[in-house]
Amino acid sequence: MFSWSNKDASSGTRRSGSKQQHTHQQHISSFLTDPLLKPSTRKVNDSTYDTVFQTKDHNALILRVHFPQSPASLPAPKMTLVGIRAVHPWIDSKMRVIGYDPIKSDSTFVKSGILLAKAVNDVVRHFQLHPPQQLVVVDAGLRRLQESLGQQSQLQPQRQQTGHQHSAATGPSVTHFSNNTHVSESTTALLPQQNGAIKGSPEANGTMPQPYHLPKHFREVIVLSPEDQQQLGATIRNLDIPSAPSYFEQFESMDRKTMTEMIDSPSTLLTEGGLAHHPLVEEILALKHTIMEANLQQAESNLKQEVELKTLYDDVKKLQSQLKVKVEEVNQLQRRQMELCKPMDKKKIIQRLKKGKKESFDESEDLAHDWLHGSSPGSNLDEFIDRFLEVRIVHHVRAAKMERLGNAQ
Repeated sequence: MFSWSNKDASSGTRRSGSKQQHTHQQHISSFLTDPLLKPSTRKVNDSTYDTVFQTKDHNALILRVHFPQSPASLPAPKMTLVGIRAVHPWIDSKMRVIGYDPIKSDSTFVKSGILLAKAVNDVVRHFQLHPPQQLVVVDAGLRRLQESLGQQSQLQPQRQQTGHQHSAATGPSVTHFSNNTHVSESTTALLPQQNGAIKGSPEANGTMPQPYHLPKHFREVIVLSPEDQQQLGATIRNLDIPSAPSYFEQFESMDRKTMTEMIDSPSTLLTEGGLAHHPLVEEILALKHTIMEANLQQAESNLKQEVELKTLYDDVKKLQSQLKVKVEEVNQLQRRQMELCKPMDKKKIIQRLKKGKKESFDESEDLAHDWLHGSSPGSNLDEFIDRFLEVRIVHHVRAAKMERLGNAQ
């Protein structure tokens, strides 16, 4: 579906002598109506779109274009290769496109006067002709797409063409690479179209795989496949690690005895052997002094905080002791509360009622005896009767309570 030529094939990309500032809607319209980008572009949200394409190495890549609408000024689009880890001069460690000059800043994008469709076309074409290296696919959906394209590349012969031989009627499953780079229409099978499925496509037949999703980096651990491990191993083997020298000029003129003494005395080896001025030794010694200074500064800082730490420790110990005393007091009060709030023993209640009954009976008898024998002068009959009835009623009430408790048993 993609066809690249030296001519500007994008109808949404207009060239004019005077660079005019386009609106956000004009940029989006040029992107979504571009005849090359439209079939392989899907909408993620109102400001983000994904475009899938195939490189000359038969690898499928997904370019995510983020172009939000800002009321203040027109921002430059942010482009990212999603679902992969790779190395390329145009992308940084987070797979963001940084090598395309017109979108490096908002001002450069506005001054360039190009539409969003041309910017996406240029970036896609560059990655098609200059694919990223050390490619590692971390997205499951994109990996399935890579495998599908790999199977098709084994079944279909690759042909090199120099002319513009692609048209809308050519049909799917044909991939060419030259100055005019084409991408098989099968690469669009995994992306749902904005206006519905393509007639005759796997999506329309109900056999379309699930849309791709970025890996959940913070929820799942990515387990590298054997191919990814081989790729990482090759990267490590290709690191520029300096090799150990085969000989040292300082030791060429020394005899065996002197060299043995130097081996037994490392300080002599550094001074008389001349290793003290070796670049690697100097770098290691500088690193050693840096670490020692950092450790010294940290130790001094710890010593300054020692007094404060001891004071805090003593305060904590004192508070812990006070807390222990308070907890014991609370426990005693809780035990006292439980003792007071729990129901009394019935036998004890009956004993106390029996004792109180006897006391009230004796008190009433004493009142009657004193009044009959004139031991309480000045008291008339009415006062005696009121006092005698009051005490006697208490006696009978307590007797009634004892009877009820006894019957309750």
